[in-house]
Amino acid sequence: MSDQINVAIIGCGGMSHSHGDALNRIPEANVVALCDINPENMDRLWKSKFGARKEVRRYDSMEKLLASPPKGLDAVIIVTPHTLHFPQAMAALDAGYHVLVEKPMVTSSAHAKKLAEKVKKTGLLLQVAFQASYSCEFAYIRDVLKKGGLGELQTVTAWSHQGWKPRDGMKRSWRHDPKLSGGGQMYDTGAHLFNAIAWCLDRPVEEVFCWIDNKGMPVDINAVMTIRWEGGVLGTATISGNNPGWDEGIIIAGDKGRIHTGIHGGRLEHFDARGKIKYPPVNFPHYSPDQNFIHCLLGKATPMCPVRYGILHSWLMDGLYKSAKTKAPVKLSKPPLPVEAPKKERTTGNASLHALTAAENAVNPC
Repeated sequence: MSDQINVAIIGCGGMSHSHGDALNRIPEANVVALCDINPENMDRLWKSKFGARKEVRRYDSMEKLLASPPKGLDAVIIVTPHTLHFPQAMAALDAGYHVLVEKPMVTSSAHAKKLAEKVKKTGLLLQVAFQASYSCEFAYIRDVLKKGGLGELQTVTAWSHQGWKPRDGMKRSWRHDPKLSGGGQMYDTGAHLFNAIAWCLDRPVEEVFCWIDNKGMPVDINAVMTIRWEGGVLGTATISGNNPGWDEGIIIAGDKGRIHTGIHGGRLEHFDARGKIKYPPVNFPHYSPDQNFIHCLLGKATPMCPVRYGILHSWLMDGLYKSAKTKAPVKLSKPPLPVEAPKKERTTGNASLHALTAAENAVNPC
């Protein structure tokens, strides 16, 4: 592979603009194609992020792109509604292209298993674009946990609050259509929350109990749940989608300390037996998902959020929705987890994590 990676963006809605900004900051990334069934969305992205350059080819379907791809295409970035991620990622891998897919990776554990098998068979790279996994704060948290800095893990407490339910007279988006979203707020902002915990703990969930309230919508708006992870770690999560403003957080507690952070990264508080550590030594650089993806393809880094975490997340989601439906606790089967490669030292990004988080929140804080 050359020293430049040729990329196509599949899906040109709101989040694609954040990817466009990130890719434009990466000298080794070269966007050669855009694809969207909505020509207005595609033209808007083409003009605003890529200067309406003629060499950036445009397609109105992924099928056409794969049938007649730009010369030298290496990878695709999938930024489409949730339930399209699985067939589009499978098609891209079958065509020989590496994949960066927006969250969630898929919307069922069966699809997660098939996608992991396809990744193993093809030897291609698939990554999931959860911001927290690539942040310097989460690298610090993972390092503390691996070194036993919190002692024996005890509990996880997590929450998100957002005005996610459309108000009277507001138009619903595809996120409120279960055929496209796969679920409601639990699969949207909740996906960031669950993945952030899964990435830090890096262990399967064993049992869950979940209540949901759709608030008159076709998908879940509010949810509360209790979770037990392997190793006896207990947790609670509250996902509230019918209130004004925006707030979220995660607290991971052990018998020797605890850490407070956000579901996208971006902030960090560390407490030990003596109290709050005033200046935690966060010496880890960070990536955007796009930067890590490109650097992995160039052999400069290892994947920060590979298919392993899509499996952990999808197993949990299936259990949560089953529990909400049956109104009973659900014990989860052991997920078929690929072995995670050891991490290489990260390279420093061109933009601060806070700027990346702000760009994400400006589009949709989820």
